[in-house]
Amino acid sequence: MLPAPPERPVERADPRSPTAPSGPATPEAVPVEPDAPVPAADGTANDTGELYAGEPGETSDGFLPDAAIDVVLPPTTGSPVVRPGIALPVHEDGDELLPGTRHEGSDNLLLTTSGRLELSAAGAEYTCSGTVINSASGLVVLTAAHCIFDDDTRDWYERIAFEPAYERGEAPFGTWVAEEWWVPEQYLEANDRWLDGADDDGWMGFDFGFIRFAPQGSATLEDAVGGQGVSFTAETNGVVIAGYPGNEPFDGEVLRHCAEDRLDYGAGGDANYGADCEMGDGASGSAWVSNVDPATGAGHITAVYSNGGTTGAYGPPLGVTAWNGLRSIDD
Repeated sequence: MLPAPPERPVERADPRSPTAPSGPATPEAVPVEPDAPVPAADGTANDTGELYAGEPGETSDGFLPDAAIDVVLPPTTGSPVVRPGIALPVHEDGDELLPGTRHEGSDNLLLTTSGRLELSAAGAEYTCSGTVINSASGLVVLTAAHCIFDDDTRDWYERIAFEPAYERGEAPFGTWVAEEWWVPEQYLEANDRWLDGADDDGWMGFDFGFIRFAPQGSATLEDAVGGQGVSFTAETNGVVIAGYPGNEPFDGEVLRHCAEDRLDYGAGGDANYGADCEMGDGASGSAWVSNVDPATGAGHITAVYSNGGTTGAYGPPLGVTAWNGLRSIDD
């Protein structure tokens, strides 16, 4: 049985409201089509790292990523800084993240904002990973599109629940139920072509989505756990990937991580960042957090885990389509 929601939000020593994004507050931007141009050079004022890992945005197979836009949402606790490399040692084995550290009240955003998604469709149950982000409503989780849209039924999952800071059957901040969600049209269109047998994997470059959860009384997710920052600049300074893989040798019960100081881009012709990381099923939707502050676990999510396993992990960089998608469900 799932644990009951908390009766009140967890008190934090220094609560903060979502912060307005740096750069243009409400940029006038339109969704990017799969064949639209993307930046060839870093023209953003908010320098959060290297654009497309130093590679051309268009891949060898002709796929294009979500185009960068100069919007950065800071985390709602902590102060990440742009630095070379990452805050945690390079690691690819999916070991437990910060073992022995309490997730509840730890004031480490890597622990409190990361959570396990439980998905239901046609009588089947699945798990994914997601992360609470800085949002106007305080109720938004970032994850992979395929954790919202079921490939087997080609329809939305019937029920999505989220347990931030989940660990070994315990959900210290309760269980939250989804009330609205969004994925890119580019993902749906390319995914249909792929499922129909066409030689087209362009869906991977848009395998991201947002879920808005119902509040619990007057409490929001950010009231309880804070919100991780998000960069829509398609830049990265190395990443910490945190999620709940369930494939062997993992069991989906513990938050695990990889850390990579330098990413690649465009492997296999897909518009994805690549990292040395051996997590797999269940880690889908995990945040790729760049510029991590070691003291607070705060940083900027620059991509989400789309697919991978023993050969590595792959995730699409976030850009203007993601930003517009967030705004469409966040009010």
